[in-house]
This record gives sequence, structure tokens and C-alpha cells, in this order.
Amino acid sequence: MLKRCLWLFILVCLSMPVSAQEARRNPVTIEGKSVLPLRVLARPYSHVYIDKDINSGTVRDNVPAFQPFYVYTRPSAEDIELQDGWYEIGENNRGQVLGWMQSKDVFEWKQTMCLAYTHPEGRKPVLMFARRDPLETIIAKEEQDRLADARAIYKALESLNIPDNFPIRSVEPKKAVDIASQFYLLPILAFEEIQIQGREGRLLQLAAATAQGPDARQSADISQNPEYLEQAVMDASQVSTDLLQGMDVDVVFVTDTTVSMKRYIQATLDVIRQVAQDLSADQAVAKSLRFGVWGYRDPVDLIPGIGYTTHNYTPALLHADEFAQTLSQVSVTQVDSDDYAEDVFSGIHDAVTQTAWTEGAIRIMVLVGDAPGHKIGHKYNASGQSSQTLRALCQDAGIYLYAMHVKAPRAKKYHEPARLQFQALSANPGMQGQSAYYSVGSEDIQGFKQVAGDITYALTFMLSAAKQGDASQSLGSGLSEEAMLSGGVLPDQAAAAVPAAKNPPAQVSAPSARDLAFQMVKAAMVEWVGSQTGAQAPRDIVAWATDKDLITPEIQSMEVRLLINKRQLDSLNTILKEVMAAGRRGQIGGEDFFTALQATSAAASRDPNLIRNAKTMAATGLIPEFLSGLPYRSRLMSMSNDLWMSWSIDEQDEFLNELDAKIQAYRSIHDRPEGWVALNPEDDPDEHVYPVSLELLP
Repeated sequence: MLKRCLWLFILVCLSMPVSAQEARRNPVTIEGKSVLPLRVLARPYSHVYIDKDINSGTVRDNVPAFQPFYVYTRPSAEDIELQDGWYEIGENNRGQVLGWMQSKDVFEWKQTMCLAYTHPEGRKPVLMFARRDPLETIIAKEEQDRLADARAIYKALESLNIPDNFPIRSVEPKKAVDIASQFYLLPILAFEEIQIQGREGRLLQLAAATAQGPDARQSADISQNPEYLEQAVMDASQVSTDLLQGMDVDVVFVTDTTVSMKRYIQATLDVIRQVAQDLSADQAVAKSLRFGVWGYRDPVDLIPGIGYTTHNYTPALLHADEFAQTLSQVSVTQVDSDDYAEDVFSGIHDAVTQTAWTEGAIRIMVLVGDAPGHKIGHKYNASGQSSQTLRALCQDAGIYLYAMHVKAPRAKKYHEPARLQFQALSANPGMQGQSAYYSVGSEDIQGFKQVAGDITYALTFMLSAAKQGDASQSLGSGLSEEAMLSGGVLPDQAAAAVPAAKNPPAQVSAPSARDLAFQMVKAAMVEWVGSQTGAQAPRDIVAWATDKDLITPEIQSMEVRLLINKRQLDSLNTILKEVMAAGRRGQIGGEDFFTALQATSAAASRDPNLIRNAKTMAATGLIPEFLSGLPYRSRLMSMSNDLWMSWSIDEQDEFLNELDAKIQAYRSIHDRPEGWVALNPEDDPDEHVYPVSLELLP
């Protein structure tokens, strides 16, 4: 009876239809990977066919742009290059094949890496070359020859007079392209490290696509689409009066409210009162400018008498006259902190994530403090954040931060750590490497008022110009190339319009508080104009580019992002926690790093020999494959027993605390509704992706 049943089972298996056997197939993996499957993303208005023939009929028509598919059969490299091949695709990795797509209708998505344009202020637009050779040739030239070639290309683009055999396929628009409101995808197809004028850069082959829409398959190839070029060369100042008049600005102060800051809270109040009085004559500006304030101290659960860790005095942001009344209620603590440093990072974090920001408004934050924040790992750093992770969160949230550092002579040893932290926090995009950081002596209360006044003056001046429809005053046309090369701060028009500061800097390298404020506000306005006008990124092309400005190579023109979904973010979070646990276990028990790692729960389901014999963390099999092969140097991936044991306890703590700061940043990203993108409108929320910057990867 048993034999008969066995034979029946074998006959059933042999008689199963071919399609059922094919359903057990595994997708193609990315070259060099053992597990990570290869996926393709559909271009807009593409179709899935029954067979490798457009006359075979369709399985699905007009596939949503960016919808990802797993690859079960990949065409040859030659067919891909000629866009003459076919991909056999499926919607999941469980072998359920859907049909075939033409290679011209998809592009491969390796590592889920993509590029994002950096802030356009102070740099030239990214040139997208049709072929690799002309770009390599320009990069390899001596500086003067490289500059001459690049300038000639930009001149031709500006004139809209494209010569024959022009090497450029497309160009980044001058207006800021906001990836949050006008999502675009620049997946990296290939890359290699290069040197440009002694600086490290990357040579990149990329694809370009935008979301589904009537023009999504209208290629941005300038030889075929002159209308795209006409729009691309328009800068932020070429914008309608109606749009400028609709501009709103939120300004949120984040201030130390311990005893030492009492005089400066009062001084800030004096400035705001003056602003309220000045704005009474310009109601258009007054209605468009809203204020808020957060106070921070040290963790209340560790110092109960201190009152609060952070406190939002303005659950709803207020106009200047109302805000002056609210600010007068901000009081300092009666129980001071245990040490000089304060929980600056919790103040910034809560203000970023919990402020009731006005929809569509420019977001400005002003940090006011006289003490550094507690380092990551310190018991009084309640947020667990660092200046680097908070900078990344501010940038993702579109927040521009100005840091006012009050220097008390008695706290001289804290000046340098506070400066470094405040400068990192205020390293806003679009400021050409400058930080919106300014310091004043604690005895110079008038100097403090001057700085606070400079910030509000920059805001009100440029907002007033916008309300009058004067784009040249509020936005200008960007820095000239000469100003970029010399480190200039303000465009000539804006500089001429601003009254001279009381103590103008002797050199351009030391900009005044007012210069920095104007530069920051202009960068914020340029980004806002791009988001409001819906500036379109290049689309439906494959091209070559470099992530450095060809005119000024020290400026980054594109940055690498990793699109990861919530499940991947959670898995990364779990692994980092396991690594931290292993590190602490090794410190306490004296074990080497990988021996301690074997005892963690994440290692329980893995081959213990693989971990025991691993030379680096990358070889343990614990790190998600989506992190391997990325174009950045990872301290985690290169971790080895020798490296771990060579570090002092303080160095080990620094490494583990940095991982913890990133864990806290992942938690903030996970919980924020902003920034998550559905590549497919039908995707479950867990499949939505977030463009994580390389700086936030371990």
C-alpha cells in the first residue's frame, strides 16, 4: 500500500503542468550577490506582454511608473545596450511569473541605490552626457582646459543654440527639484571612483525617470525636446508674482532655558517686539510670518526639579505680535543642571519632529545657547541623537537652521565643542560649505541683539521683496561663477540692498551674521520656489554624469541615497542593536568582537562557523545584502577583531554610540509620515520607500 501511494505521488508530480513547475523558479540575482534579487523598474506607459512579442497580447497595460518587478530571465548585455531585448518578470520572488517586458520599457535597479540632486545654489547644473568618453576626457584635462570646455557647454545651453555633435543628452534644471513633492528617480546603473582636480568623485551611469503623468515618456533629451531645455535654464528668479506673494515663513526658536540664558531670552524678546512693531506697517509680511519657541534643559526624569527636558511654548505657531506675548512667558529653571552641557540635541529633535509647521511654508529654526549638547552615549542625552544625525533629519524635513552661540568667558573650555556641534547643525544646503553659525560674547548683550535682529531683518527684507513680486531682490540669479570660486556669500543685488552691518567683516572668509542670514534665507527660498513650481527633473533617459561640479569640484552636485522600505529599515535597526550588544558584551567579558557576536540572537539562526571565521563584519552573513557594494566607506562593514581590539575603551564607546545615534534616527524616520514614497500606488505602506542618505548608514 505504501509503495502504491508513493508511485501515485511521483506520477502526480510528473504530470503537473509546466506552469506549476515554473512557479517554483527563483529570480535572477544581482551579479556578485548570492541572495539579493535583481529587479527592474517600469517606465511610464509600459506594457507586460504574454510572450517576447508585442503581437502576443498583453497581460497588463500602462504599468504604473516605477513599479518594481523581479527578473526571472535577463536579456544579454548586448540586447540591453541596444534596448532590443526582453525581461521575463514577476511581481514577487516566489516564482510567480507575470510575463515579458521590453528592455526599453524598464531599467535595472541594482542595490536600490539612487541619486538626489544637492541644493542648486552656488553651483552649476549637472551635465548629463550621452556617452562616457567625452565626460572622461573633460575630467582628465588640466584645470584651465577643463574649465574652458565646461564653460563652453554651459554657454551653449544658456543660448539654447545646440551645435551638432553636442555631447550633452540632458541637463539638471536650475530650479531646485524637490524629491519629496516632485519625486524623481535617478537609479545608478554603474559607477566608479575618479579624481577631479585632486578630489575624490564618482563617474556614474544613471537612468532618469519621473512619476506617471502626461509627459512622463517625453524624453528630456535636449536634441529631441527643446522645450525641456527652455524650462531647465530658467532660474529661481524667473517665477510668477502670484507665487511669490503666496510665500509663508515659519521661524522657530530653540533656546536653552537654564539660568545662564535669562538675559538672552529677554534680549530675544526685545528683538521680537521690535519686529512686531516694524511689521505693523506691512500687513502682507506680518500675515505670512509665524513664530514658535521651544525650550530645552536636561532630562527631567534624571533631574526632577529641572521642570522639563523640552517644552513647546507654541503648540500653534503665532504671528509676531502674539508671539511677543508668548515669549514673555518663557522662564528659566530654578534648579540648574548638574554640569555645564545641556540637552541641546533633544531640543532640536523635538522641534524638528513635533512643531506644528505650516503646510507649504519655508521652515527656519534658530538655535540659541551657551553650552554644548551632551555627546551621544551620555545619560543626559535623552534623544540619543548626534549633531550629524540631526543635520540629516533637518535636511530631510526642509528645515534651515541658524545657530547663535553665546560664549561665556568662564566656560572657555566648552567653546570649542559647542562651536563644532553648532556648526554641524547649521551646515545647511545651498551655503557653499558655510555654516549659518555666529558667536557673541556673553557680556555683549547689544551684540546679541544685533545678531538676532540681523536674522529677522534678512527674513523680513526678503519676504517683503517676495510679497512685492520682486524676485530679483528676494532670489537674485544665484552667485556668479567668480563669486563661487572666491567664496563670496551674497549676490551683488542682495548685498547692495542690505544696509551695512555695524562691524562688517574685514575679509569675505569671515561673513557677518547678516551675510549668513541672507545666504541661508535665500537658499531656503530657492528650495521653496522649486517645490512650488514643480520643477521637473530629467526623465526617460540613460546618461553619464559626475557627482562633482565640473566648475568647482569641491562642491557636491549629487548625493547617493538608498531607497529602503520599512521592513529593511527594521532589519537594519535590529542588526545594529545586536552589534551594540556584542560590543558591550565584549567590553565587559573581555571577549573578542566576533566571539561576543555569536552569542546574540541574530546569530542564532546563522552558521556559527561563518561568524567565527569571519575576517570582517561584511563576511559574517549578518549584514543585509542591500548594504554591500555601496559607494561609501562603512566602519561597520570593515569591523574586524584586530580593529576592535586596537581601539581604546573610549574609541569603542564612540563607535557603539554612533550606531545608537543612527538607531534613534531610524526610529524618527520610521515614525514620520513625511518622506515616504509609494513607488507603486497599490503598494502596502510597508513597501513604501525612504531615500536614506549615506551619512545615516552604519
